[in-house]
Amino acid sequence: MECNKLGLGRRFLKVRAKVTGFLIAKIEKRNTTETEKYNLEKNVITIKSKKNTITGLPYLLNAFQTYMSGATYFGQNAPSPGIVINTSSGQQITLSFVASPAFSPINNSLIISFTVIDDTTNSYTAVSEELITESAGYNIPIATTNLSITKNSDEILTMTWIITISVSPSGDIIYIPTLTPQGGGCSFSGVAGSCFSCIQSSANSQLSNQGGGCSPYGLSSQYPQSNFIVSTLFTDMFYNTYGKGSSNALTSYINTTLYIYTPYCMEYFAVGIFVGSPAFTSYQNGTVCYIEHSVINPIYLQVYSPSETAPYIGVQIEFTT
Repeated sequence: MECNKLGLGRRFLKVRAKVTGFLIAKIEKRNTTETEKYNLEKNVITIKSKKNTITGLPYLLNAFQTYMSGATYFGQNAPSPGIVINTSSGQQITLSFVASPAFSPINNSLIISFTVIDDTTNSYTAVSEELITESAGYNIPIATTNLSITKNSDEILTMTWIITISVSPSGDIIYIPTLTPQGGGCSFSGVAGSCFSCIQSSANSQLSNQGGGCSPYGLSSQYPQSNFIVSTLFTDMFYNTYGKGSSNALTSYINTTLYIYTPYCMEYFAVGIFVGSPAFTSYQNGTVCYIEHSVINPIYLQVYSPSETAPYIGVQIEFTT
């Protein structure tokens, strides 16, 4: 089930995701005494910002395949995540993130903020920077910029790298921005068995497990007979702590276009993660065939195809900068 074998009759729901970003740097005087803390002349704050160049989309899609389909990662792998600073003297400094990135879903966009702080007494002039994020156990270079800012020994440098993903679905699929990860898929009762309900043998072999008494769960129950994609897909692509997933053939990418698909099997197809492992499931009329888990938390997307005749269904996401 490779992407180039899907054929012209495939039904892919199309989504465009434009990735942009910029770096903000703040310099403030270190407060050494209570008097200086309130002395505005000494406690000067300098803020600069500059747009970045997105460089790591192919590496991110490669890493996505690694944790969703057990693929082998072939992209760049930096020593550690954070913001790498190149100084005017040729020194390279890596500042680690102070916490996990902050996610802010707003309308049709998702904002991801990565923050680092240098409160040492080091002095240097930064001339260029690189953002390194973690995905599938790899430290992936995402973006570069050339912001020039000088830090003195009595100053604290704070940098926040902001990545914005603007999502534009077609009329056939909606975008759901969620502040926290949401579940989906189908919950069933009873003992799991081998899938025998799928129409095609290839679907049967991929979605290997089957359960009965299936009821839509989470977002799948809130959006019945709907196609949707959730902002958590993008947060997990740009930063996650997952490992290599189980081998399957349900994702593919070409350049910066990602495909998530399945042989047409049942009315609903849902994709996401469950307890750190990829989960793919198809279900209808109380029956579910799935890989790993039928309940997904978080859910990434859902496709609803009640009368599909093409052999494959799925989502096509085109990333641009």
